[in-house]
Amino acid sequence: PDMEENAKHIFDACEFLEALYQNDQLNENFGEVSHEFMYHAPCHLRVQGIGLPAMELLKLVPGVKVTDADAGCCGISGNYGYKAENYNLSMKIGNTLFDTVKASGVDTVLTDCGTCRAQIEHGAEVKTMHPISILAKSYHNTD
Repeated sequence: PDMEENAKHIFDACEFLEALYQNDQLNENFGEVSHEFMYHAPCHLRVQGIGLPAMELLKLVPGVKVTDADAGCCGISGNYGYKAENYNLSMKIGNTLFDTVKASGVDTVLTDCGTCRAQIEHGAEVKTMHPISILAKSYHNTD
């Protein structure tokens, strides 16, 4: 198979939904979700140069306040930080993000990456969720 051709049809979930929005194909019947969140863009999405589609989508949800952590890597790097010999360095790499989250006062951080979620919960001691969860909740909150 032609991998370059296949790659043209593979998207991150929020990237796909943002493309639907840009083409007036996204159901925008969002209900209110009154909550303040911080968003962490995973390294693997930042390097793809697709912007911050999750944040753009979350701005469509009434009541949602979301700020970009813009604090670098969480330190987990796939499974790197799960290895005992890498734990201390992994936590040190994530310290800027953890401190940013703690200083913000938010109780929930949104990120598209499962391993980032585990690392942020451990290092910043907050709840984490995938941004899609907020969109799903918003759809359920419609009248």
